[in-house]
Amino acid sequence: MTSTAAEDLCIVCNVSGARFCDRCRSTRYCSEACQRADWPTHKLLCPAFLKFNTTKRPSKDHFRAILFPVDKERPELIWLHCPWHDNKEGGKYQYPIKDIYLGKDAFPRSTSIQYNRILERGLSDTIYVCYRDTFLVDGSKLNKGVAAITTTQPYQCHGWRGPLLAYGKKGLGIDPIACRDLDMNDFRHISDFFLSYGRALQPATQKPIGEKIKGVRINCVGDQRVFNKPKFEAVEILPTDPIFSDHDSSDITKRIGLAVFTRPCPPDPKWANDEGNKVFQGGLDGGNPFNNQDATFLHLSCDPKAGFDLRRGSMGWAWAPMRWQNGVGSAIVVRQDKKPLLPVHAEALCKYCRYEARAFLAHSLGEYAPEKPIEKEAALAMICRPAFVISWYKLLDEKRAKGEATDSTYPYYDV
Repeated sequence: MTSTAAEDLCIVCNVSGARFCDRCRSTRYCSEACQRADWPTHKLLCPAFLKFNTTKRPSKDHFRAILFPVDKERPELIWLHCPWHDNKEGGKYQYPIKDIYLGKDAFPRSTSIQYNRILERGLSDTIYVCYRDTFLVDGSKLNKGVAAITTTQPYQCHGWRGPLLAYGKKGLGIDPIACRDLDMNDFRHISDFFLSYGRALQPATQKPIGEKIKGVRINCVGDQRVFNKPKFEAVEILPTDPIFSDHDSSDITKRIGLAVFTRPCPPDPKWANDEGNKVFQGGLDGGNPFNNQDATFLHLSCDPKAGFDLRRGSMGWAWAPMRWQNGVGSAIVVRQDKKPLLPVHAEALCKYCRYEARAFLAHSLGEYAPEKPIEKEAALAMICRPAFVISWYKLLDEKRAKGEATDSTYPYYDV
């Protein structure tokens, strides 16, 4: 898609005829659904954009830029000085003074953005993202401003470190001459750059956002403690979410007719990068805030031929893969058929995997001595839909005994 056709396109899904955000009058959306989808990122800068006084430009060579401080959870708008310089051919070009933001010893590097990989859309002007080239060796901390963007999505993104600076130039090409102000539209493109960096993407070109899919976030110990979140939290996933193209799955839920896709979530920088946080100070689950036993047991292997394979991350039959062991963190779960998965459904699945199916698998490993271990095929035969249904009603009985609501939708939609 060329940039010339992008003037009235939705910043989320590329549908034409989009209207400006009522607040910033900068970003376009085709629907309330797309505006809601963008809000977790848009809200990080929109209030500052509204308050930024463009009448107080220090000089004609100062331009609105976006700074991502390493220790702040929201990016900031700044006036960036971009003086003119002479080139060898007798012409002139503008180049920003970045040292005061990145550090004089930073050896700053820049990456240009002229194409949005998520939207498959060419930009009409160039955006530069600048960073310290020494961040891998100088002890730079994870950038909280960028992390606030990348944690809006339930997949792992590149961990940018140290301060970052974004500024704009007019036009495209190898080396545009004049600088320009950045706006909220640019911020969305910068955010998509952070979200897509180093990832294989499933394009969303000219596809309306559509109805969101109900899924569940299984929160790890740290997210439960710090944010007082429930263990099983209802979430809504976009139909274009990467979980439908890049995911793990559960052998057990597939056997019982409730196949799911899963993805671990990036840890929240509000506690994950602060080892002084009280969440790391022992107690529940051995003091490991990344612990998520429910997500671990959901991934027990039912492949009779599976063996220990360090290269592939396999722990073998009846064990969860290495990536789903002790430090997994929170995780997103959705049904493969995209039908609603409710928190009580996810709770029932996890309890069945952990306390019912796991027992059959453990028996085949000889954990019930002196009994002779059952064959793997026998263990698999016991992991079935009727067995899960019994476990489902058992869970509802337990909830009734505790006085909890039990009017949940039956997890099988075919009856």
